[in-house]
Amino acid sequence: MPSARTISPNPQGGFKRAHFFRVCPHCATAYEPYAAYVNSQPLDAVPLAARLRLLRTRLGLSQEQLARRLGVSFATVNRWESGRSQPLTHARLAIAELEAAISSPPREQAQARSREPELAAEPAEDRPGRLPIAQSSFVGRERELAELSGLFTRSRLINLIGPGGVGKTRLAIEVARRWEATGGHGDVVFVPLEAIQPPRPVVSVLASRMALREAPGVPWRESAVAALRARTGLLLFDGAEHYREEVAGLAAEFLASVPDLSIAVTSRVVLGMSGEVCWAVPPLDCPSVAAGAPEIAASDAVRLFIARASERLPGFSAADVSAHAVGELCRRMGGLPLAIELIAGWVGTLSMREIVQQRVALLEYDPPGAQGSRKLADVLRASYDLLQPGQQRTLRLLSVFVTPFTLADTQAVSGLSEQEAAGAVRGLVDASWLVVTRSLEQNRFSMVEAIRDFAAGRLLEAGEAQEARRRHAMHFADIATQSLSALVGPDTGRWTALLASAVDDLRAMLQWALENGEIGLGLEVGAALWRWWLTTGRISAGRAWLDKFLTAAAEHPARTAEESQRIGRALSAAAVLAVENDDYAEAVRLARRALGIFEPLEPGEDLAFAATVLGSAQRCLGERADARRSFQTAFDVRAAAGDRAHVAAAINNMALVELDDGNLDRARELFEQNLVIKRQLGDPSSIAIGLINLAEVLIRDGRWQVAQLSIAEAAGLAVGRPQITGLVLCSQGHLAARQRNWEQAIGLYQAAVAACQAGGITHVAIEAMIGLGRARYQLGQAEAAAQQLRTAEALAHEIANRQLMAEVTAALAETGGGEAGLLPGNLTSRQAEVLGLLADGLSNKEIAARLYLSPGTIERHLATIYHKLGLGGRVDAARYAVENGLTTR
Repeated sequence: MPSARTISPNPQGGFKRAHFFRVCPHCATAYEPYAAYVNSQPLDAVPLAARLRLLRTRLGLSQEQLARRLGVSFATVNRWESGRSQPLTHARLAIAELEAAISSPPREQAQARSREPELAAEPAEDRPGRLPIAQSSFVGRERELAELSGLFTRSRLINLIGPGGVGKTRLAIEVARRWEATGGHGDVVFVPLEAIQPPRPVVSVLASRMALREAPGVPWRESAVAALRARTGLLLFDGAEHYREEVAGLAAEFLASVPDLSIAVTSRVVLGMSGEVCWAVPPLDCPSVAAGAPEIAASDAVRLFIARASERLPGFSAADVSAHAVGELCRRMGGLPLAIELIAGWVGTLSMREIVQQRVALLEYDPPGAQGSRKLADVLRASYDLLQPGQQRTLRLLSVFVTPFTLADTQAVSGLSEQEAAGAVRGLVDASWLVVTRSLEQNRFSMVEAIRDFAAGRLLEAGEAQEARRRHAMHFADIATQSLSALVGPDTGRWTALLASAVDDLRAMLQWALENGEIGLGLEVGAALWRWWLTTGRISAGRAWLDKFLTAAAEHPARTAEESQRIGRALSAAAVLAVENDDYAEAVRLARRALGIFEPLEPGEDLAFAATVLGSAQRCLGERADARRSFQTAFDVRAAAGDRAHVAAAINNMALVELDDGNLDRARELFEQNLVIKRQLGDPSSIAIGLINLAEVLIRDGRWQVAQLSIAEAAGLAVGRPQITGLVLCSQGHLAARQRNWEQAIGLYQAAVAACQAGGITHVAIEAMIGLGRARYQLGQAEAAAQQLRTAEALAHEIANRQLMAEVTAALAETGGGEAGLLPGNLTSRQAEVLGLLADGLSNKEIAARLYLSPGTIERHLATIYHKLGLGGRVDAARYAVENGLTTR
């Protein structure tokens, strides 16, 4: 038996220990100096912090283990020992009971035992092995409690598994307490195993917890079985990971011998027994990033933080901090109860912003003089040490993932076979290191932030970080390059979802390429991701990445044709995003640079793509003749190559120019040809855009029912695609306006503006704003109409879109602009100008050319004039202009 050194009071009223020593927690005589001193002093004269430290030393417990015995949080015990808070009355009584139990002389303990029947039932409050007294409120976990309560009544062997700090013990005790309170058959015996001093067997701890006497010639197992048959309904082993085989053996024997017995276990690993129900304890629910204040306050993680912060700082309430800041902190903690309790201990010392910013360092803080480590990393290390070497390596490597990952992703970074990777992942899931998001198609795995940080630290320690991050980057670079072609086909939806789920890993890959001088890789990936950036509204992010890699490439001139082509493709991709971001002058510059690289080479798709982007920018700048030439170049190259998808795109662009020029029949013919090819190819996004373009022609041509069918089909294909959703809503607004359904048009245009702004497509948002202004004017909301149109005008000038600038100017003229009442029929100056040119015999197309407007704008002007003046058509309009002196001749 280890000997104890003397402990004497120090001048400050506490205790000092001469040397660190191990003690036998079952021998009272070793602690006679302690007992003598305590017995000779009034309890109030002995500082509680000193009493607790000595109590833990005698029991051989860490702070976490003592917390389990008392049914409180680890942080609560630490605050008691550091003097930052005091236990409540019921907690003091529980501490006094432990002190009395270990301070009684052995003879008195033996006499007390001899006065009791060996297996006699005791009053509930004095029953050995009872559940620890809860010293703090149990917070949240309603769903888990309900599920486990049902499981406790149906299953005989339940293992609550998970890494340290996830809250296994507290949850198991609470379920057992409710099981007992609701009339469970028999008693609950709680058996804490973390406090065992090896080589003491588990069965002897169980016997001690049940207050059994050793009978000559009768093994402890037989005595335990007899006692369990007599009174016990639920046996709860806490912390079984270090004694897995022994606990499994006892459980098998007890379950076979005691039919009415149920056994619950908390462990960081599975027991591996037949009939074992493994229930992974999840982290606490955290509020989403988009959650409002009520939803944040209702989440389990935030409720726990507020509860523990209130213990730390009396008078503290949720109103004292920002709800969103607490929600962010709990998300950063990954919902781990231990991490949340530790971090809540800093309330009152640091501000919430400081706590969020310094959370990693704060979790590593270990105050001087504390008994046992309070570091979260040390708690996780104990769980980590229980993993097999292969599982440890896999866990380390998986820390490179920022977003949820698949089994295939695991193979890519680990180099394991599919079978090996599946086995390693299963072990990590069983031990709750990984969180599983299940689906019918493919499960995904992730780590909470605190665990990922711990695993990343082990990755650095093992010297594996550089290679793991390289493998990670190459894996996602491969996914990115495949996406360019995959996003234009029937599999578009799956690939869009795949990239969306990996957005942070794609960002990490690009950052790795930039930091490691892999500029060629960054250019190649950027040139491949432009379509995804565009269709998901990530235009600004895509432009920023391409600009970084193009700037880096400019510092080192290309040495090979392959490097030049890579730069040219990145320039074209950057030009596409510039067009969609309404930066037309920059798009022209980038596209011309790309053409300068591709024109000396054999004509191919790279050249056609650069010419297409250039034409799009020129069209938006109102340079329609230049745009027509650029589109024709692209069409010729693509037609020669025979690539139907690219030919369809070329036809669509040529149709847009015809539409701009007012050639409705030719535009409709080209759009219909384009749709035939797109339907054959099966790309939903491309089909939707083709349908919207065709609908615009049909609306202008007065074929409203057919236009409605075209728009409705496009709407069905636009789900999950913010850019196309904005186009659909704007087209629906145009149709409603043409049918003079002004209130409906207003609602559609407003929704279009919101969708376009969210998707980053300003030029369509401006188009919708113009329609909204016109619709409000028609309903007599002149002031609101003018305000809306002025906003559209400012945006059109900001993006330098000449076509939209002319359109908004025309709309302002149509709606008055302060000029109403000065001309016959209450016409605006622009309406009078249009009417005069019509009277002079000009066609709509000629009027548009004279006024630098589109034919569609002229059509809208005339429709307004006819309605305002009650005219039947062009003949009546010409007569009215002549009679009122509005002709220009």
